[in-house]
Amino acid sequence: MKKRTFKKWLFPAAVASLVFLSACGGGATPAAESGTGGASKEPIKVGAIFSLTGPNSPLGVPEKQAVELLVKEINGAGGVDGRPVEVIFEDDKSDNTEAVKAIKKLASKEKVVAVLGSSGSGPSLGMAEYAAAEKLPLISMAAADQITNPVRAGIYKTPHTDVHGTKRIFKYLKEKGITKIATLNDSNPYGSGWTTQLQKYAPEYGITIVAEEKYGTKDPSMSSQLTKVKGTDAQALIVAGTNPGPATIVKEAKQLNLTIPIISSHGSANSKFLELIGNSGEGVLMVAGKLLIPEQVAADDPQSAIIKKFVEGYQAAYNTQPDGFAGYGYDGLNLLVEGLKQAGSDASKLGEVLEKVKYVGVTGEFKFTTDDHNGLTEDSMIMVEVKDGKFQLVQ
Repeated sequence: MKKRTFKKWLFPAAVASLVFLSACGGGATPAAESGTGGASKEPIKVGAIFSLTGPNSPLGVPEKQAVELLVKEINGAGGVDGRPVEVIFEDDKSDNTEAVKAIKKLASKEKVVAVLGSSGSGPSLGMAEYAAAEKLPLISMAAADQITNPVRAGIYKTPHTDVHGTKRIFKYLKEKGITKIATLNDSNPYGSGWTTQLQKYAPEYGITIVAEEKYGTKDPSMSSQLTKVKGTDAQALIVAGTNPGPATIVKEAKQLNLTIPIISSHGSANSKFLELIGNSGEGVLMVAGKLLIPEQVAADDPQSAIIKKFVEGYQAAYNTQPDGFAGYGYDGLNLLVEGLKQAGSDASKLGEVLEKVKYVGVTGEFKFTTDDHNGLTEDSMIMVEVKDGKFQLVQ
């Protein structure tokens, strides 16, 4: 196995000058340049594989933009010990095979020290298998629980998992006295992961699943599945997928006069969802991270400062508000930088030292351990409702 090592460019005396987020501060702050010190100007190469085209592009594009924004901040402040961070982007085209080809290219040709990505669960699972075998640190932006469960050395992820989302939704349903649900999930790894968790945790919350339906990622209509759901005694419908599928379901449910509450997973938690559902979405519920509603985050919330900083910077750069997917990319690079800080001059330890990282991010408060390579809990997730064309926090 080929060992990846840094060229003695990151040593403890330089740590204070890096652009890092402290776990308590929760924000990337400019670092002073570390001076000459004989440091090499050779860039630190990081790979980033996102879905820039294809069905997952609404996820991948903001992830790329967030990473580019943070890289500019790091390099504008002098880089890492005087060395610029170079992120080499690849497009997996929302395809599992393309994702694996991309990570192999980054590892063998570009000699990157770590990889961010991918945007989707399917591509990420293939990448994680390769990365684990090659001992190449990987931080995924996808939600499926099986990316980090079981734990594999060097494999991490930034989004809340389908387990977190399931528990948060079920907690809400229990509060509302809802005991019977139907599910309509994408048949891809993301949706299938949700199906598994919904089935697993339903009994714990006193919930019965009276109908389970699936759809294909590229299916243009889900009216037949919705008709079946309408014929049951389900009190709510849980939808798990990424756009445009969930938006199509919402619009067709209204056309079919399906009046039970619809609750979407965080896979469609972005402004694109609002754009796609149009006037059909009033009252639709969704589980999400706090970044979806930055102006509604309490000032004393531990995430408040970093969310505010990120939103202001992203809006200034791209003239739009960042969504949770942008946050996954932003947190991913910040977590990687924290790992580089703790790895010192030995790149072979990067995957291992990430287990010790504690970081307050825009997605949540990350606390990695040897048994948890996601480091989040359902407590940092919220329920939102579409009101007047906007996401509103459900109190």
